[in-house]
Amino acid sequence: MTAEEVKTAIKEFYDFYADMNRFFLAEGHGRIETILRANNALSDFVGNVATEELAQASDSLIVNQKQDGFPDILPADHDAYAEQGYEVHHGDHGIETKCSKSNGGWQAHNNEEAWFVVFRYERGDPEKDIEEMAPIRFTQVLAASLNEDDWSHSGRSEDSRRTITSSIIASGMHKLRSNPIYEDPEAITGRGEKLVEYKQRHATFDPVFADEHPEYVTE
Repeated sequence: MTAEEVKTAIKEFYDFYADMNRFFLAEGHGRIETILRANNALSDFVGNVATEELAQASDSLIVNQKQDGFPDILPADHDAYAEQGYEVHHGDHGIETKCSKSNGGWQAHNNEEAWFVVFRYERGDPEKDIEEMAPIRFTQVLAASLNEDDWSHSGRSEDSRRTITSSIIASGMHKLRSNPIYEDPEAITGRGEKLVEYKQRHATFDPVFADEHPEYVTE
């Protein structure tokens, strides 16, 4: 996966999102953000479309054809995957994607060892009039290879119906924040020396940010 493919995926998402909202607005249905009111439903929509667009932008990747299969995106030149028609329940090679408005604590159902790509986004103010609402936009795309030690698993008691989840802990978030494919400098998060480190890294590939913040420019 290349940065150029991520750029293409973001552009294609914006085009699809704009076309869809134009249709909804013309028919008097509102916007996708007002139709999918629950945050998890909106994040699922954004993540699913971004995942599809990322796979389509690459000649070497293909979307996992099994619903809820792992990982979400598979290498196209993997013989065993090809024999399964790229319908993989749980594979060892590929990219799992996550999509969230939050700046950390991203979750999965298990402590997974794989490459992860996290799409962070923001939406417009839901209290504003539909015509004045700012569009969805991506603020960060982060990538890292995580192992089982980068997760904290939350089980449940025999009487509980709570969904079992695993959350990425500080070590995993540091790996992801240390490898931004795309980011708005305003979206950079972290604490203390790590925050300085992330901003210094950002200054190496964002000349505008470097000019405005010489304190983060290193030799």
